[in-house]
Amino acid sequence: MRRQNIQLIALARQGDPIARCEVGRRYLLGADGFPRHVQTGIDYLTHASLHKNTQAARIVGESLPLQDIVHLNLVALLAQAAATDSVVSKVKHAVWLLATNGDEEAAIKHFAAAATAGHLGAKRTLHALQGKAERHTSLHVALRALASSTEMDVAEIAVIGARAALEASDLDRLLNALDAAFALRPAPAVDLDELVVQAARLAESRQRAVKPLSPRQLEDSLDRRAHQGDSWAAYALGRALCGIRCGAIAPNDLTTTTAVRRGTALLFRAADAGWTEAWLHLYRLHADQKSSVANSQMARFCLEKAASLGQRQAQTKLGALMLRSAGSLSESEQAIDWLHKASTQGDEHAVDLLRSLLLPVAGSDADARAAIEQVRRDYPWLAMRMQLARDFGLTKLEALCVDPIDGMRPWGLVVGKNPFVVQSRLSAPRAIPALTPAALDNLRRTAMVFSELGRDGYALEGDARRRSLVQRRAFERLGLDEALFFAKARTKVLDTLRQGSRWAFRAKTQLRLALAA
Repeated sequence: MRRQNIQLIALARQGDPIARCEVGRRYLLGADGFPRHVQTGIDYLTHASLHKNTQAARIVGESLPLQDIVHLNLVALLAQAAATDSVVSKVKHAVWLLATNGDEEAAIKHFAAAATAGHLGAKRTLHALQGKAERHTSLHVALRALASSTEMDVAEIAVIGARAALEASDLDRLLNALDAAFALRPAPAVDLDELVVQAARLAESRQRAVKPLSPRQLEDSLDRRAHQGDSWAAYALGRALCGIRCGAIAPNDLTTTTAVRRGTALLFRAADAGWTEAWLHLYRLHADQKSSVANSQMARFCLEKAASLGQRQAQTKLGALMLRSAGSLSESEQAIDWLHKASTQGDEHAVDLLRSLLLPVAGSDADARAAIEQVRRDYPWLAMRMQLARDFGLTKLEALCVDPIDGMRPWGLVVGKNPFVVQSRLSAPRAIPALTPAALDNLRRTAMVFSELGRDGYALEGDARRRSLVQRRAFERLGLDEALFFAKARTKVLDTLRQGSRWAFRAKTQLRLALAA
């Protein structure tokens, strides 16, 4: 290194601000006998003694390309330089404002000042902005006008703008920045794939479209990301290829064609990665007899997978299908269990199906509670059975003979086979769901009391004949109406609640709505 340069470095180290600025400039540019070493130059120019030094800011703004200024976190110095008469800094800062804030008014002021000072790129940009097409954003137009400039890599700036927009969750700016980046990169923009997928995901979550990005751009990026292990990309592309909307995004906005088999494979990959709703989509595809992937056994498998993972729509559909084909008590219990799980998640169709399994009782709950409290003083066992009858729509015979300990289930009550009735149709068991948490709580309390007292409790109640006699006398003495507690139903009606095919005919409207949802 020449003697003059050594003396200049010595002055800089002694604290001379002019020397520090000059040494920093020479290192940034690799000029006047100094090797190019950007970090060393930045260390000199950002020294604490040069805080708010406009000369240091100008050197940074004029010596480094815009993308390097951003990567080195020197945007504050660029803004400081743009406030001076530095023409190049004004242009760079204007582009930065468009890329990160969309502040077109402030950007145009900087471009105008630079154009007045004779900057050709600024003049081209102003002219392009004045005659821009409606489809293109100001950022797109400005970057295209500055494409031949050595002051920045315009494609990299578009990517930087996209990342800033994603960090701010600004979907419009993100899509526009990506559109500009694609336009400025004629080769396949593989490095944009992750940003494209994030943009599509954000658009789905906000029920928005993905324009101005083209279906080809989106499909290519989703496909590459899916093959790299991005499960959401596989989920989105799989839905689009199968003709399924992604929120407000139409399938033909994400892909240029329909390919159900390929889409199904991607949905399986997404479902296996944890996107539980993909199982429900797969069920619908396999259950559709017109589909090229129709397969009833696979449809049932996918539905069971979705239900087991807590997908409430799948639980409702599975419960409805199982209940429709139920030929035994155990099958009915399994079906009601699935419907109960869906109903606890707020599925209205599941609630309607469960309600169709209950027999109605008359009167208001308030009147029933008052009557039960009257009976409880003298006949606590009868009061508990009256409450069960009211909660589960039991007939009088069922209410007086049901065993709450053996019949309690997590989802409701099973009225077992009645040993006191000779006719099999009248004594057949029946599964009844609980429609409210209060009904389940009452059942648990009743079962607990019966369990604690064991044989003594049943001895106090007596046999079925004695229970019936006590109930009749209590109701006569207190003037209670049996219809307030006990459901009335013919044998044929009870049979429809025990057999799946007959129940399906009785509840065909609720069943059709649940399966179509």
